[in-house]
Amino acid sequence: MSAPSASALLQQQHEDIDFGVQGAMDGSSDQVELARSLELLRTHLYLEEAVLFPALEGSVGLSIMVMEREHGLMWPLMESLAQACREGAKLETMQDALDELFGLLQLHNPKEEQILYSVADDHAGLAEALAAAQVPEGWACKAVVRSRG
Repeated sequence: MSAPSASALLQQQHEDIDFGVQGAMDGSSDQVELARSLELLRTHLYLEEAVLFPALEGSVGLSIMVMEREHGLMWPLMESLAQACREGAKLETMQDALDELFGLLQLHNPKEEQILYSVADDHAGLAEALAAAQVPEGWACKAVVRSRG
């Protein structure tokens, strides 16, 4: 069986992230599951910014700038929720941040899926590059790096 396409891999990550965040919102999961979803979100953002976006830049450059900006809006929520999970905070205390993150994901993900993922499979080797990529220690999304610099 062959590896999933780039668009299928990234779309599945969207679904898995949404499922984990929703589970934390409705109480059907716990901090461990939320932490896994947040780590997957970090990995997903890295795959997009380090692998997908450079491959698509010539065809959808303006859209990439918007996506990177939106990643920057999600980043502090993701970081604070991950910290709360590490500290063993109750999910009930995270509801505002979870609601905000989930809302951002619901606005962001369809744009990526319709604009970026629709052309991703036209790029030879992209699925393999996504599958092989590893998030470097301490990596932060571009919008966060720009705001620090």
